[in-house]
Amino acid sequence: MTRLHPHWLQLGERFASGFDERLDGPRTVGREAEFPVVTETGELADVRELLPALAAPGDLVEERDRHGQLVSLTGPRFTYALEVGLGTLELITGPCADLWSLRACHTEGLERLVDAAGERGWRVLGLGMQPLAAPSPAIMTPKPRYGVLHEVIGDGWLWFCLTASDQVHVDVARSEALAASDLGNLLVPVTVALCANSSVQGGAATGWCSTREARMGEIGASHHRHGMPPGPSRGFADYVARLGEMTFLLDKPGGVPRAVGVPFADWIADHGPDFEAFLLHEHYIWNSARPRHRQGTVELRAACQQPPDSPHAAAALHLGLVEARPALEALLRRHFGDDPWTPLRRWHAEVVRDGLAAPEPIEGLLASVLEACGEALAVRGRGEERELDPLWDRLERRENPAQEARRILDTAGLEVLLDRRTFRRA
Repeated sequence: MTRLHPHWLQLGERFASGFDERLDGPRTVGREAEFPVVTETGELADVRELLPALAAPGDLVEERDRHGQLVSLTGPRFTYALEVGLGTLELITGPCADLWSLRACHTEGLERLVDAAGERGWRVLGLGMQPLAAPSPAIMTPKPRYGVLHEVIGDGWLWFCLTASDQVHVDVARSEALAASDLGNLLVPVTVALCANSSVQGGAATGWCSTREARMGEIGASHHRHGMPPGPSRGFADYVARLGEMTFLLDKPGGVPRAVGVPFADWIADHGPDFEAFLLHEHYIWNSARPRHRQGTVELRAACQQPPDSPHAAAALHLGLVEARPALEALLRRHFGDDPWTPLRRWHAEVVRDGLAAPEPIEGLLASVLEACGEALAVRGRGEERELDPLWDRLERRENPAQEARRILDTAGLEVLLDRRTFRRA
């Protein structure tokens, strides 16, 4: 094994320090849920216009950027934040003790958003993609760093203006952080097969069940900057060294973002092992699962925003994956031996396109994963395994939300699809 430069050893140690040596009680869970907001007929709506109504009850603290733009509203139970696209609002909840308390906080925040949008005749959608808008600088939230990222990455960055994910953070200890991240990346095809929901864009079917994964997977593809990484991590120093091979997109001297555009390894050769610069660098590496230093969690990112009839399914799946890690690692070894990455990467490409219509690499693999997740959630003793029921239903029908959306679009049209995917108060 090649000896790592001391810079990587130092950065790896600092990165590892963000994770507790042991968990203090049951795992907590948090959620970053992005929602497309559209007009009645499906055109992108500017979510900035909703912020005054969302702030009106007076229980949220405003945060503004250096230019005075209101960028988030934060309260004790939930936070609203502007996203890359002007038509997407992020609802952040947690950390919570279990899926039920997470659901309660999320529902409270979502209902306020639905009410604010409804006052304008707008819709909040359970889709993973803006259904009509095209990627364009005109719909990018005017934050300076977004303009810099567009400059460095190119037009591939603009797909972030359209997408809406359902990201989950799960509490992990230091000794398991990288293993949990590796497992989350290996099982990305499971997440996509069950939870893809971005098959419609520009008013038509795109040809992918997860257009999010397909389009954003084009960003830095040679270094696996988005989606599945090239393989497992072999310690924190190895992890940061692998990320260091990728382009350092921007830094923020004096708080002002500016383009860099060289490998991070080259940058630290000149500047030294600047840990804050590394955190800025790794923030813009979008692997489907990634350890998060600041939160002490593993973040699972591959799920699209879910439909209104099953809005919490992805959160349950991802908590289950982390809780069931030992059983799932054994399952993968049994079926794939020492190299699960090659067959699962192949399956990933297939489910991105075909969803649950794609053949499983091992018959019954999806059912086995769901069973392990359910058993692990049941051990927590809170009945959270019931939140997996919609995923079992999708598997039985062999139709995920993206496939369903495409079928509705083909048979009934966009108006019906919008109506069925609009969130309403319970």
